[in-house]
Amino acid sequence: MRVKSYFEAGCINTHDAVQNLSKLNSCKHGLMDHLSKAKVIVTELDGLLEDMTNAIQTTFGNLPPIWDMSFGDELNEQSSTENKEEMALSHFQSPHVTHFATLMAIIYSMVKQDYVMQEKIISALNMKSSSGELESYCLMWSLRPYINEEVMHQAWKHIP
Repeated sequence: MRVKSYFEAGCINTHDAVQNLSKLNSCKHGLMDHLSKAKVIVTELDGLLEDMTNAIQTTFGNLPPIWDMSFGDELNEQSSTENKEEMALSHFQSPHVTHFATLMAIIYSMVKQDYVMQEKIISALNMKSSSGELESYCLMWSLRPYINEEVMHQAWKHIP
């Protein structure tokens, strides 16, 4: 009866508290390690996306995309723009190039958003986090709302 009253009053075993803090600290370090590895992946994807953009610009020239040109500029430079438009359209009609470029940009965006979400979750974790908060963080982490599985499966089909 005395032990039960002691426990109900909020007193805890010091040894258990130390072990729990140690486990929490270990988990936090593991999450930080995961986050640093994810950051490396995001940085590598960013570099690959930049390399792909540069390769496309080198191959097809530095043409401004048609959808970025204002209507007034298009009228003022109509004669030179018509040739550029024809060339740009023929290059953009190459489904292989545009498909890979678009797919790569979409994947980069998804991975970056997922990384930012994980970074926010990890930075929000502390001793005062309620069990409800922790459950919602776990749910968000496992659902990976920014990752579109269909797009990922489509991308994997292109890898030999």
